[in-house]
Amino acid sequence: MHIVVRLYLRTAFAFLALGLLTGLWLEFQLTTGGTITHGMIVAHVHLLLVGFLVMMILGTALWLFPRSVRREPIGPYHNLVVFGYALLTVGTLARAVTEFFDVQLGSQVWAYVRLGASTAQVAGILIGIFALWGRVRGAAVPRLPPPGATE
Repeated sequence: MHIVVRLYLRTAFAFLALGLLTGLWLEFQLTTGGTITHGMIVAHVHLLLVGFLVMMILGTALWLFPRSVRREPIGPYHNLVVFGYALLTVGTLARAVTEFFDVQLGSQVWAYVRLGASTAQVAGILIGIFALWGRVRGAAVPRLPPPGATE
């Protein structure tokens, strides 16, 4: 398994753990009468859906989808895939933190940080789709002779 694939998958597991711990903390707050904000729920969802699910899907697809050249284990766009991984990872972390602490980080500056983090997430996902697009192809179909041709 290529190191970039391992990065995607292990990072996905880390986001799963963070998402589960965040959910546990939210449940604790509900049980003990604590305060939960909309941003906390958004952070929890982003950690699980974008951080875990999307990263797991992209990492698994990079690993399993057929390659056109064997010596390119994650395809011809190695540096772009690494850049997409970095954008998605940093964007998801920044988005989760700025959403979770949205009430405490009341400054408009943090709203722009959150917007930048969201943009990084979208860019990272789009780069992943671009890197995988050419690897989605149909099964090899045998060529049939034209009608009326004799063999």
